Amino acid sequence: QGESSSCRGPPWFGVGVSTAHTAMGRLSVLFVLAYFVAAHGEEEEVEFADTPLLSSLWEATKDNNNDGIDRLLDSSTYAVKSRSEDGRGLAWWAWEFQNVYALGAIMAYGGDVLSTSEDSLGSPAMAMCDKNPDCDKEALLSKARSMVEDIKRRKEEREKERQEEEDFEAEADEGLDDDEF
Repeated sequence: QGESSSCRGPPWFGVGVSTAHTAMGRLSVLFVLAYFVAAHGEEEEVEFADTPLLSSLWEATKDNNNDGIDRLLDSSTYAVKSRSEDGRGLAWWAWEFQNVYALGAIMAYGGDVLSTSEDSLGSPAMAMCDKNPDCDKEALLSKARSMVEDIKRRKEEREKERQEEEDFEAEADEGLDDDEF
């Protein structure tokens, strides 16, 4: 008789769990998932580690080296979201050094300069600007947003040039016999 009110749930619920317990278990899973999404949004987990790429991004941002920023962001799909050991990355440095180009590049490469993601001290990137009385966040954002389309266009041009070079090299390699090396 107890079997008629039982159902077979997922393995982690066990065999012969009552319908009420199964429903409660599923509801608990939904609450946990909802909490996780609310607490973490859609941001992906990023490992915090010092790397040569991040050191180079920090230096290029500090020095307003726009070509360097482009080259570094082009070199890795993860560069825009990478974080150093202290939890900071390009967005923190762009705000810290009030680098309009770096902010625009972050947006052009799919990053979020207004992310609420925090560094190891619990501060989001934009807090670097908030802490500085000389930093005009809205003016920086406005200038950065105005640069995004141009940065994207130049990024696409560089990608096209790289692809053409690769195609040319591949064609040249196809024309060579093993004896020609």
